[in-house]
Amino acid sequence: MKYVAMIDNQKFTVDISRMGEIILDGEVINADLQQSLDKTIYSIIVGNECYDVRIYPGEDFYTVELRGEIYEIVVEDERTHRLAGIKSSLGAMTGEYVLKAPMPGVVIDVPVTLGQEVSKGSTVVVLESMKMQNELKAPRDGKIHAVRVAKGDKVDLNAILVTIT
Repeated sequence: MKYVAMIDNQKFTVDISRMGEIILDGEVINADLQQSLDKTIYSIIVGNECYDVRIYPGEDFYTVELRGEIYEIVVEDERTHRLAGIKSSLGAMTGEYVLKAPMPGVVIDVPVTLGQEVSKGSTVVVLESMKMQNELKAPRDGKIHAVRVAKGDKVDLNAILVTIT
């Protein structure tokens, strides 16, 4: 099955064969993957390197912690990715966007206010999780329609933080 992964506007094509072979952008990757009991921590061996990875599924993306860095990764199967490309060529993203907590944590800062105009990539919430601060950013230009959290609030995975119209 072919997938497309987007990380910071970089596109990667991942093909996983029925035999378990992984091909990343045309290159065969020899990897061994083991999952923890809580299904959020993985141990991956690639070549002679071992990586511990935490993965938190969100509604539209995965939050991945690797070597102290946090990444938001959008993964789609190839068909869904192509359809999304056709849809986006027909018009810009419109409607309300709901920003949800990609992991449980404590709100450190909410640098936006109700009615404020925001640009794509601007920080709208700072969330601390596992002693790391994560800046959650606006996925597009818009206006803050609702702020559902305040500094110091504890939030669960997928809790609604902010909505943007």
